[in-house]
Formats: sequence, C-alpha cells, structure tokens
Amino acid sequence: MVDDSIRGLGFPEALRWHDGALWCSDMFRSRVLRWTAGAAVEVVLDRANGAPSQPGGLGWLADGTLLVVDCLERRVLAVPAGASAPHVYADLRDHIDRPANDMHVDRDGTAWVGSYGFDPETEAPSAVPLVRIDPDGSLGRSQRAFVFPNGLERDADGSLVIAETFADRVTILAPDEATATTLQVAPGSGPDGLSIGPDGAIYVALAFAGALVCVRSAGHTDVAGTPRVIHRPAPIADGPAAGPIGVYDCAVSPDGRRIAVAIASADEGVAMRHDTGRIEVIDLAAMMP
Repeated sequence: MVDDSIRGLGFPEALRWHDGALWCSDMFRSRVLRWTAGAAVEVVLDRANGAPSQPGGLGWLADGTLLVVDCLERRVLAVPAGASAPHVYADLRDHIDRPANDMHVDRDGTAWVGSYGFDPETEAPSAVPLVRIDPDGSLGRSQRAFVFPNGLERDADGSLVIAETFADRVTILAPDEATATTLQVAPGSGPDGLSIGPDGAIYVALAFAGALVCVRSAGHTDVAGTPRVIHRPAPIADGPAAGPIGVYDCAVSPDGRRIAVAIASADEGVAMRHDTGRIEVIDLAAMMP
C-alpha cells in the first residue's frame, strides 16, 4: 500500500532518511531534494547554488555537513550546516577513471564511494575497489574489488553491504574486509540501490527487473535463497513516456514501518526528456507476508 508519493522528478536516486526527512538526488535534473510528509518538496541544491550536473550518493558528517557525490567530475562536495553552497571535500580523479556513483558515510565520518569501473555500453564488466575517504581527508581503497558497486550501506554487525549492478549480486563485506558473503539475484536484474531495515532485513531495488525485493529477512535467517518480491510498480500507461519502469533505489524509514522506493522510466533517454521519476513511500508491513 502506497502511503505517499513524490512525482515530477527526473531520475531519483540516493534516497536517505535524515533528521525526520527523506532526501534524494534528482540526478537528471541536477538537484538535491528534501521532503517531509505533508509538505512540499524542498530544493536544497540546484545548479544556481552549486549543485553538480549529476549528483549521486548523499551522506552526513557528525557536525551536520552534507556530502554529495559529483558523479561526472569524480569528486565529493561538502555543504556545511547553514551554508548555502558546496565546496570540494575530496577529489577522486586519481583513484577512479569512470563516473563516481553512490556513497555510504560511516558514523566516524569515513566515506566509501563506488564508481562505474567500465562503460556498460561498450566494455565488458570489470571489478574496481571502493574509494575510501578518511575523516582527515586522506584517500584509500577497499581491499576487495566489485563489479559496478552501487548501493552501499553498513549493517548492525558492521559489515558493508554492496549492490553490484552488473554482477547481479549483493555482497556483504565483513568489517575487516577479509571475508564476504554474496547473495545472488536473477540474471539481468541489475541490483542498484539498497537499504537495511532496523531488523536487519536487506531490501534491494532491481533497476532492470523493475522490482523491489528482500534478499535477507529479519534476523538474518535466509541469507541465501530466492529473493522475495516486495513491490513491483506498474509501468507508465500512456503519454510520450509510456513503457516499462525501473526501480533504482530504496530507503527504509528509521522506525522500519515504511520504505521509500525510487522509480523512473527504464529507458534513461526517456527519463532525460520527461519527468517520469517518482518516489513511492510504502507501508512496509502491508507488503510483507
């Protein structure tokens, strides 16, 4: 059951609940948005005040500073609390040679940034490490490499959970990076964004399959097996953008009762030209068996 929806977006990604509001990057419209139930969507950053042309992952430092991935320029921008415009927080160009992507920020301020690693249109998939940005500004890399690392989030055990879009798997990387568990989804599904509920359940947006699935249930009881479909939004029925949709990200609310799901046309060219993007906020309990 859909509780709320935000419509008229280009390509919503990087969904985050923070300080009682839902945030996202509208990647194809060069803006970062903030929304609270019952209120209008607020534009936090756009091109007029320094937003990147394609914003990606979002996160926050302990002092309230907002971090925004600048995908095309391969850097991370920072917007200190109370500031009206960003500055460059970290330049990643010496560490990645393809666009940057999503990001997770640990409680201690360490940020982990994924990147394409290859051109999906012309090159075979290849694995790349995550870029690590330490609180002192120094840069490093993860010990392991991943195929198109996309959604990133740390679970209650301290493991970093990573969606590998073009490997059709979700990898659970131990805190010491020494061991990893992989959860497979159907070939061609394209796991994109993910979110971990307070009960430990892992929800994954399948970009190419157009569905939201649960790959690990509460209590970590089924870390292997067939993912359960939680939500499959209807395609766009008519108009110039009619056609199938993709599900690109998700974010479980802190109380675990709702999940926000990012949706747009499965044809990125169509999403560029038309505002097919929307975010559905779903009563999660009503979707579970």
